Amino acid sequence: MKFNLARQSFFPAFFTLAALAATAVYAPHAGETAATAAASASDSVLWLPGELLQRFQAAFPQWAQALTCLLIVIAGTRAGYLPVHYNLYTANTCLAIPFFGIVACGLTAGLADLFTFVAVLLLVLSIRNFCRSYSPNYAFDAIFRGSLYLGTLVIVCPKASPLLLLLPLALIQFHRTVRELIIALAGLLLPALTLCYVNWGAGHPFLDPMIALGHEIIRGELFSVFFGRTLLSQFLGGALLFSFVLGISAFQAELYAISVKAKRILAFHIEAMLLIAVAAALPSAPTAVFALAAVPAAVIAPWFFIRTHPIVAQPAYLLLLGGALANVYLQ
Repeated sequence: MKFNLARQSFFPAFFTLAALAATAVYAPHAGETAATAAASASDSVLWLPGELLQRFQAAFPQWAQALTCLLIVIAGTRAGYLPVHYNLYTANTCLAIPFFGIVACGLTAGLADLFTFVAVLLLVLSIRNFCRSYSPNYAFDAIFRGSLYLGTLVIVCPKASPLLLLLPLALIQFHRTVRELIIALAGLLLPALTLCYVNWGAGHPFLDPMIALGHEIIRGELFSVFFGRTLLSQFLGGALLFSFVLGISAFQAELYAISVKAKRILAFHIEAMLLIAVAAALPSAPTAVFALAAVPAAVIAPWFFIRTHPIVAQPAYLLLLGGALANVYLQ
């Protein structure tokens, strides 16, 4: 049977994602690099959730690798299910699932650790619930969970703080009410207040976690995440960025063919990518920002492969897939 990239079914997409996840996590150099990153975690008395995850990675590397691989598969499947559930494309395809793996695993080569993909899963769940809140009725539960996951993401990865702007963007984009705004703010603040309360119960000042998070955000050198990247990694990142831009162009060309709800969800993902770009420019931003970019990229970029002729789309897809695998092994 002839392979049709634009109508890729679930099982080939899922197995491609699983193979990419296993390659990124169990590549010969991956465990050593992640262990080094974990060993460099702060030795302060106050341990932030991100530091706890890195310490777990250092203490139990095998378990951490298995959990990381599982998180990649779950996050990729969840992110790839969103376009199918909301009918975001003009074709029925699961192409977003393997494309998530190409971006997340290809650009985090050697640094696919537990901390990174816990943050990615939190972003996937947050966006999923914000999209679910687009309804003519009240959606208190969805908007609360989306805000809760977003607040937890910033606690786990402070450098992702620009993504807090996703909350007002979601409220505007999906036409939520003032009542839902209050619920959303409660969900957003709950993780931070819980962390402060636990810290206070342990005998430390109540606001110490917030001060530590603030120091994490401003510490380091600007644009440092782009320094030291290999030439292959730079080419792969440029190719993926180009495919994302082409995906936006293809989406704009098909505006008449999709619903208003699909347009708003796709626009929300483009806004998320812009905020992730701002996070990448923060001082000493972690490699996790590249994995976070896989969430909106996996939804937008497949538009290019769907609208383009298979003679062009299939070789381009295979080149990106091969580049991601090569970048993992040649780090």
